[in-house]
Amino acid sequence: MIRLLGWCTVLCAIAVCSALAARAVDSGLLSGPGTAEAAPAPGWEFASPALTELAAITLQICTGETIAKAVTGADALARQDGNRLALQGRYEQAAADYTRQVGTLVLRGERRPWDVPAMAPSLVAGKARLCPKPPAAVAKPAAAAVFIDPSTRFITPEQLDAAAVEAGWPMGPGWWPDMRKIIQCESGSLDTHAFNTSDPNGGSYGLAQLNGRQHFDHAGEDFEKRYDPVVNLRTALWLRTVRGHFGGAGGWKTCAERYGID
Repeated sequence: MIRLLGWCTVLCAIAVCSALAARAVDSGLLSGPGTAEAAPAPGWEFASPALTELAAITLQICTGETIAKAVTGADALARQDGNRLALQGRYEQAAADYTRQVGTLVLRGERRPWDVPAMAPSLVAGKARLCPKPPAAVAKPAAAAVFIDPSTRFITPEQLDAAAVEAGWPMGPGWWPDMRKIIQCESGSLDTHAFNTSDPNGGSYGLAQLNGRQHFDHAGEDFEKRYDPVVNLRTALWLRTVRGHFGGAGGWKTCAERYGID
């Protein structure tokens, strides 16, 4: 009997180790160089794109809430509130679709892969994970008190920092310090009315040289105020948050590469 129990213990240990090893291989922890990434299980291909969409909507909501803290005026606040409600509606619909698809496959008898959540993450959980959190110990710089006339053509570095604070930019690494370098690369003279007519996407506007009007529209900003330093930087913050980085196509590729900023 003792010998039998000993063999059972060994076999159980082997089974547990095999299961953990299989999970590690599936997650890529034990994959060696050149190992191909495992394809999604048949029927579950929808999961990764659906979760990516939920994360993208969450980032848009994060940015909208940051912008809402900085905007003033009843019209701007109402516009931001409308954008927030619309995005929350999109999230709820996408989350319901995801959970319904998982339930359908499970009821059909399909085995749910370990890395596919049984339910879509709640918006609260997504925001806690994805929304940028400015370092608590970093105080707003004194430049925040500087008044900037929206019609001013050229501004000082101190006024640029003040506009960033008013626009809601986090001051920590990976946020405003990097964006400041990119702006000085894009418009070295700090020309708030800088306009690049050679940009094929409808021109590049303002301090952050934002392409066309689509970014302003998607960020819920007034395109007619594209040269206002605060509006321009709020839109740039929306773009940086949604994209998750500075460089690459659709961002500030040339200047990001020049300074080694991702």
